[in-house]
Amino acid sequence: MNLTELKNDVFDLCEKGDRRAQMQVYNDYAKGMYHVALRIVEDTAQAEDIMQESMITAFSKIHQWNREATFGSWLKRIVINNCLNYKRKAGRMTTTTFEDHHDAVDDTENIDMEHAGWTAKRVLAAMKELKDSYREVLTLSLIEGMDNEEIAQIMGISHGMCRTTISRAKTSLRSKMELI
Repeated sequence: MNLTELKNDVFDLCEKGDRRAQMQVYNDYAKGMYHVALRIVEDTAQAEDIMQESMITAFSKIHQWNREATFGSWLKRIVINNCLNYKRKAGRMTTTTFEDHHDAVDDTENIDMEHAGWTAKRVLAAMKELKDSYREVLTLSLIEGMDNEEIAQIMGISHGMCRTTISRAKTSLRSKMELI
């Protein structure tokens, strides 16, 4: 039995309500999903709550999971949606204080970096200065690795508006980087 078959067996058991299998899946994914939530809601307690709620949702709706996508990507989508719903309900649409998450900005390949001397701290400082909507789309695109269609759906905007917002966010980030 290979690793994929073993994982599928664990997910089959989760679907049947097996608590040990659910605990194994929880242990495999909780830390990563917590960090996804933390980057968006900026509050450790709230990130923990959202991660917990997302795991409960995933286990209760695991039968809806299309196994063509990975469980991790499906779970991440639940976490991100729960984070954005929390922020909407809380009436504040700020995202990501990256100061404690230097590993958060490791995917800057899509940004034209004219100055090789830019450091992670400078990028993080510039990200803090962006408009909330710009921080959100850059977080989802560059850090979470989502494509424009996924981001558009999550943000409730058209695909064209998503592309425009990402482009403007990158331009704004570049200009902020020049000031720092």
